[in-house]
Amino acid sequence: MRILIATMQRVPYAAMAVWGLSLAATILFFEIKMGLLAPLSGFGQQVLTGCLLLGLLGYQWVLFAKRVRKDNSHMRQNLTIHRWVGVAATFVFALHAVRFGHVWMTGVSTVFFFIAVTGVFNRTVLGYRKNWMYLVWLFSHIGLSAALFPLVGVHIWVALAYQ
Repeated sequence: MRILIATMQRVPYAAMAVWGLSLAATILFFEIKMGLLAPLSGFGQQVLTGCLLLGLLGYQWVLFAKRVRKDNSHMRQNLTIHRWVGVAATFVFALHAVRFGHVWMTGVSTVFFFIAVTGVFNRTVLGYRKNWMYLVWLFSHIGLSAALFPLVGVHIWVALAYQ
């Protein structure tokens, strides 16, 4: 327990992300309707939170683009922002998620959860002892993120087509 508390003090975004994922999982499994944005209709809230979520997820690719271009300027600052934007995305996902629904919706939610979980268990939190372990983590996190975008595209297309 002492190690867990020390880790959470050292990397506070990890605790926030776990809390956000727990909230999102509870909302999805129990199909809790979130009426936090009361002035908006159900569809209006979905569009607003969906656009915000899309913007947050799109911003996450800035770090990948900087790595591909080998631009290491302000990398520590970009990594910190990347982590906190990921935490914010989990909370917006909790507001946006309604239910698992169709198979592809379950796929979108599952991939999102795996991305967030792999994001939380990064090198700072777990401290991978071998480089190959870090590479497996990195390829998993980026690969799942790449798989999410076509699923999100299908989700947007179907959601707007049926409204």
